[in-house]
Amino acid sequence: MDRTLNECIIDAYSQIHAPILYTNGTTVSFEGSQIQKEFFTAWEHITDYFKKNPSNHITFLEVGAWKGLWGIAFCEFCKSHKIDGTYLTVTMIDDDPGGNIPLYNTIDYIKSKGMKADLIDINTMDENALPEVLKHKSSFNIVFIDADHSYEAVMSDISKFADLADDILLFHDIRPKAVLPNFGVYQAIVDSGLVLDTEIVTNENGMGIGIIYKK
Repeated sequence: MDRTLNECIIDAYSQIHAPILYTNGTTVSFEGSQIQKEFFTAWEHITDYFKKNPSNHITFLEVGAWKGLWGIAFCEFCKSHKIDGTYLTVTMIDDDPGGNIPLYNTIDYIKSKGMKADLIDINTMDENALPEVLKHKSSFNIVFIDADHSYEAVMSDISKFADLADDILLFHDIRPKAVLPNFGVYQAIVDSGLVLDTEIVTNENGMGIGIIYKK
């Protein structure tokens, strides 16, 4: 029997990074990086979009990655739908405590499945971040913004990368709405003049995923 996309993602992540994951849909899982219910619901929306707008090749830019869960999910999505995929992340490895070296394992995994994958090791707020991304591609089907969550950083990331999304623009940690020290994702989205088409939220106090459809 064919496995679901969710099962494929969990299996791949477990092989690459962690042998045990929480499976309760409302529990912060994937080692604290996502709430599974929100994460899998977001991929249901992405899947539905590309069923209506099919493509033989889909590109994904992740602005700020930790271990590359979204890259793994993108890879499994492309495999399950027989789509050629290209994944790029702009992430400064040393930004995470202890380093983000496991992200390289995700890059290698995606490549092992016959897809293109690369990592730009630079702070997203660096003035050279956008030019480095543009060396790879001028636009992407999907752009996911999930780097530094401070208001100023998110405003900077939006100004650099939001317009690169051709089909779907995603944001992580759209909750809480209030601007707090080192946190202001939702307000940055609002102040940038963007309107979320979908807000996937299980807890008003934290996390949540926002989706904007560009077409």
